[in-house]
Amino acid sequence: MIPIKLKLAGFLSYHDPVEVDFTGFDLACISGPNGAGKSSLLDAITWALFGVARRRDESLIHTRADSAEVQLIFDYEGNRYRVQRSNPRGKPSKLHFFIRSSSGDWKALDGSNLRETQALIEETLRLDYETFINASFFLQGKADSFTQQKPGDRKRILAGILGLDIWETYRQQAVTGRRRVEVEISNVDVLLEEIRSELAQEDERRKTLARIEQELAQISELRALQEANLENVRRLVNQLDHQKSEVENLRRLVEEARQALEDTTTRLLARREEADELQQTLTRAEEIETGHQAWQALQLELEDWEKIAGQFREQEKERQEPLLLIEAERARLEQEKKSLESRQGEIERARLEINQLLAEQEQLEEETRQLTQKQESRTEVAAQLENARQESANARAENPVLRQQMLELRERIDQLQQVEGAVCPLCGQPLEEQERLVLIERLEAEGKEMGDRFRTNQALMESATQQLQILEQQVKDLDSMVEDLQKRTRRLDQIRERIRALQDLELAWQKNGEKRLEVVRAALEAENFAPEARARLAEVEKRLKTIGYDAGEHERIRRAVNEGKTII
Repeated sequence: MIPIKLKLAGFLSYHDPVEVDFTGFDLACISGPNGAGKSSLLDAITWALFGVARRRDESLIHTRADSAEVQLIFDYEGNRYRVQRSNPRGKPSKLHFFIRSSSGDWKALDGSNLRETQALIEETLRLDYETFINASFFLQGKADSFTQQKPGDRKRILAGILGLDIWETYRQQAVTGRRRVEVEISNVDVLLEEIRSELAQEDERRKTLARIEQELAQISELRALQEANLENVRRLVNQLDHQKSEVENLRRLVEEARQALEDTTTRLLARREEADELQQTLTRAEEIETGHQAWQALQLELEDWEKIAGQFREQEKERQEPLLLIEAERARLEQEKKSLESRQGEIERARLEINQLLAEQEQLEEETRQLTQKQESRTEVAAQLENARQESANARAENPVLRQQMLELRERIDQLQQVEGAVCPLCGQPLEEQERLVLIERLEAEGKEMGDRFRTNQALMESATQQLQILEQQVKDLDSMVEDLQKRTRRLDQIRERIRALQDLELAWQKNGEKRLEVVRAALEAENFAPEARARLAEVEKRLKTIGYDAGEHERIRRAVNEGKTII
């Protein structure tokens, strides 16, 4: 970054507007009395770029000013930028960031808020405040700020100076990509597990299919039986129609018989004139007349029975339809009962499976909780491992320096102990005896301190080796738990999904199936299904009883009429 122009007003020591043009010199020295504003110029640069100076908030504003304003124009990587920061008294700070276009106009690069604009400036410079004051800009009295930083902070600042943070970005992108791939692998594993689960249920589903096919065969047989019953009814109807036709024929024959009887009677009257000639026949006339009258009575009684039989057959025909409806409803209820009982068995098995899954879920949740707790300690263990490595590396790097310094110190002490006279062999200055002894004592104390540090480092390296092995093994063990944790998490998701499905199935059964099974069983036991058909059947049977038809008596009268006709 090359500064071009700095403008400030109301900032620290500067009440009136001031402009500094950096293009007129390559090297500058700022001098002046205390409070003249030397450090304020440098603070203005850090405050404009990063919002940080030796003072903070409204203490940056000049006592006689209403706001502090700083504008810095600088070149960076072939582009010219302008940063404007202001802090009005009693109001929020404002920050604007511009880049000059090829036409000379300033184009705003502001974010949606001050934080985003600040992040854009640091991203453009690839520097933050800590890196800036340790690499390009040394604060007053803090020239050794970098060397006083903690090892981790020195590493971070040096990475920022050298642009190594891009590798952190690459690492994050790699981690993100790895996680995405792991998620995809996890999804594929879940899909494979579901496929395996489906395949594991193949035998059960084949059995279910066989059971359904068997039930279908039973239903088909029942349908064939009902169709056979229907065919019987049709044949019965045809027979009734045929019998009706025969009855009509019989009625016609009876009518003809009556006409023949009348003709016979007429002939009989005509032949009575021949009674004298047929004395023997006249002697039987009374018997014949009595038989004829009895036959006529039987004939009339037969006609009555024929009428009753016709009514009976008509009602019997009406009786078949409700009987068929009742039997069809019975078969349907029996089939529904079988289906519901099959579902009931499945629900019982589902309940057992739910209990098993809940037990497995509880065990897996406990194992997952323990693994998660162990995984949460990984960051701390990794930090301990990094600190142990850093301390061991520092001690390993410092000991050779301490050894060399102790050797040099020992040589200086030996030289001082061998000095005779009043001249120091090191600097050539006169040296009193007392001064020589004091110097030797001080150097020996310094050597002892170095030796203590050397031995401490040596002990630290020895203990760090064992500690590093323990910590590395802990990190390795924790990393190996990740796959177990993922497997248990996937299995928990599958168990929860299966439990929800089984519970939904059980809830649907309790809501509909269980009550329906009780209703169907009660209907079959009470024989109260198909109420309309049963009412029609009862009405028909009532009418049949009212008719009072006796098939045996009807047949007896028919035989008696036939026999009487033969005798007469």
